[in-house]
Amino acid sequence: MGASGTTNRLSVFGLATLLLVLLVTSGCATIIKGTTQSIPVSSDPSGADILVDGMLVGSTPADIEFKRKRDHLVVIEKKNYGPKSIAVVKNVGGAVWGNIIAGGLIGWGVDAASGAQNNLSPATIFVRLEKLGEGVQAVSSDSDSSAGIRKLNDLDQMRDNKQISDEEYTRARIAIIQKYFPEMIPKPEDLDAADTPTPDPDP
Repeated sequence: MGASGTTNRLSVFGLATLLLVLLVTSGCATIIKGTTQSIPVSSDPSGADILVDGMLVGSTPADIEFKRKRDHLVVIEKKNYGPKSIAVVKNVGGAVWGNIIAGGLIGWGVDAASGAQNNLSPATIFVRLEKLGEGVQAVSSDSDSSAGIRKLNDLDQMRDNKQISDEEYTRARIAIIQKYFPEMIPKPEDLDAADTPTPDPDP
């Protein structure tokens, strides 16, 4: 086997190496971030029940693991106190928001399937519960948060079922967040800061 055979072997080796690199880097966020995010949850007074998406997961204070792939509704409740609802929403970061708002589409790939490219907001949760008067019944709080999370999860289901395109999903998600969770959208100055490279220190 001559030089041509050696060249062919090198070409195959190079292609295999390239494919391995692509497979590793495509899942980089999954490796670095993982598919869950720990969020500290606390309340005043402490000892309140923590419900995530309707399931009791602990009592305050506690570090709760949330799946990055979906949006969540957290309810904190304690006997004789009014409950508080908090939306925990997927936020892919200022630079990505800037790209989406500008009309760009993101290739989600492996990280989209796992949700590993998402950061959940807020990063910490603290609520101050209000004591109920004697004979007053506790009622569900913040119906807007509940409705917004339900719409976001329904939208995720539609995308997973291939009922809508990535572009339709992106536009609909932005509209829901703008309506129910406007505080989750980065300010223009935050987007600019995310796009500004950090200068190298002087040698």
